[in-house]
Amino acid sequence: MSRKIDTSDQFIEFYKKKGDYLVELSENHYMNKEYKKCLELLSQAYSMYEKGGVLDLAEKTKQKFAEIKQKHFK
Repeated sequence: MSRKIDTSDQFIEFYKKKGDYLVELSENHYMNKEYKKCLELLSQAYSMYEKGGVLDLAEKTKQKFAEIKQKHFK
């Protein structure tokens, strides 16, 4: 009889860390004026935060994405 191991907490932590990493990476691209790549990374970070259920960070990321898009892609 096999027991199912609950890994949900580990996945949540993974998605949050991945999201954090992508946001940090996007900031480097922003400083280098690579706005398109920055938006791409923020979009990926948003998805990671959503998957991990970290909705406050997902919302902040979404706002940052909107601000950069508004400022540099009118």
